[in-house]
Amino acid sequence: MVFDGHWKWEVQELSWEVSLWRKLLFLSEYAKHRLNRAILYSATILRKIIEDETEAVAILKKNGAKPPHPMLPHKLLVETKLPAIRYPYTGQEGWSLRSKLCPEDYGSGTKVELSVKDVCNWLLHSYVWSLAWDSDKKSYAGFFVASDFDREKYVHAIHFSDWQTVLKLCMDQSVF
Repeated sequence: MVFDGHWKWEVQELSWEVSLWRKLLFLSEYAKHRLNRAILYSATILRKIIEDETEAVAILKKNGAKPPHPMLPHKLLVETKLPAIRYPYTGQEGWSLRSKLCPEDYGSGTKVELSVKDVCNWLLHSYVWSLAWDSDKKSYAGFFVASDFDREKYVHAIHFSDWQTVLKLCMDQSVF
């Protein structure tokens, strides 16, 4: 998949969809569906890039060839940090997003940096995943995510603009 280069168009389209659907609240349920779809599909593509490059490098090394550098944005996806706000578990009923609509609902959080690979894994295998409203509730700001392991420890809020920055970097830095 990654070697044909078509994924770039899909990632570009998904990034555009995030920009569009986050503001179309009059189509609330459909907009929510399209945003969730764009985030999930883009995370799937990024995760596939990581897997494909790892496999390609192994095949090249097995055949005695040296992989071109940079072959794919693997380093970006594995080592680049994605800014987020971490909100600690409070123990209150409904903590895991049932009544939480925007980051401010969680109180004060801590700024952290997460690996893109981890965020993709959490989205694909999530216990907690939900869209996050802006504080004025006029558009969606980003999404909340937590891994199965962290579900009773904390949740992370990731802004759409930061997610789209990662998508753009990935498209720009790929040689395919």
